[in-house]
Amino acid sequence: MTKKIFLGGLLIICAFLFNSCEQDPNRNCPDIFYEDLVITAISAPKIVPGSSKLSMILKVNENSSKFLPVSGLTTGNFKVYEQGSNDECANAISESEANKQFSPSPQKFRHNTLIVLDLSASVTSTALTQLKSSTISFINNIITTSGDDSYLVSIAWFDGEDKLNTLVDFTSNKSQLTNAVQNLSASISKDPSTDLYGAVIKSVDRAEQRLKDLQKESYISAFSIVVFTDGTDQAARYSKQVALDKVSKANAKISLFTIGLGTEIDKPVLTSIGKNGAVFPQNKNELEAKFIELARVVKGEANSYYLFEYCSPKRAGKVGLILVVSYDAKKGTYTTTFDANGLTSNCF
Repeated sequence: MTKKIFLGGLLIICAFLFNSCEQDPNRNCPDIFYEDLVITAISAPKIVPGSSKLSMILKVNENSSKFLPVSGLTTGNFKVYEQGSNDECANAISESEANKQFSPSPQKFRHNTLIVLDLSASVTSTALTQLKSSTISFINNIITTSGDDSYLVSIAWFDGEDKLNTLVDFTSNKSQLTNAVQNLSASISKDPSTDLYGAVIKSVDRAEQRLKDLQKESYISAFSIVVFTDGTDQAARYSKQVALDKVSKANAKISLFTIGLGTEIDKPVLTSIGKNGAVFPQNKNELEAKFIELARVVKGEANSYYLFEYCSPKRAGKVGLILVVSYDAKKGTYTTTFDANGLTSNCF
């Protein structure tokens, strides 16, 4: 999509939504529409009852083929514009009026990471020790503070059987996770084959159900799946296309990553499954470094969700809200509308 087409479509949307925010040259309106960053509203703007405060949860990504997450943003990275019924252009809201706040890891947000380990015979007989230490390092990089329920991890494993086994259910208890991994032994696996495609399909299904369950509890949530394997699908219960279709049609809140060890893997397939990132250690001695590398990407994914709040000075009518995010010389624009009727002077 070219910038010309993108901006043209955005301006049409703006005109339809609120008071025509197109750039009329006679008005000298500022050009504040950018596409280097993609800002997505995970929750629609909500007005705190009895106040003028708007609250929403946003996700920020770079507009690239991998949609790389943008973490580490602060209030200074955001600029707020409004366009009300009396405004010819969208106007920046002053800091004193907006009282804006921007923070990562909202209280009602849960980021879930499912680590899926291939424990077929080829792994348990040659690389189990390295896999255990690598998985523990991954956990330590995801959960930096034990008991912080913003970051939850579950560990599952597969071999040749037609099931995805749970080693540890979702928890923020780092000790519980690491102890379970440390106690893994080769005897846990009963089928030496590899049901890779089945594991991928079941992992996505599990993630979809988890998101639904958390939504029922009023949590805003996202999900990362990390699949480790040292080979290709051997069980042949499910086709490659069925697995790839499951990945491509997964909920947008689900990110998938893969780690492929050694020379017997199918890199193109694992790259397609790991649509948000794939790493390929050549041997077991490189495994831990690659696990840590991917853990940092997953952590960045979790930290690319933000709670954004500000107080509007508007008190009546439909208002166009425009947020401009700036990061490393890149910018992105998010637009929406809200009804200012009934807003008060309270900002809390």
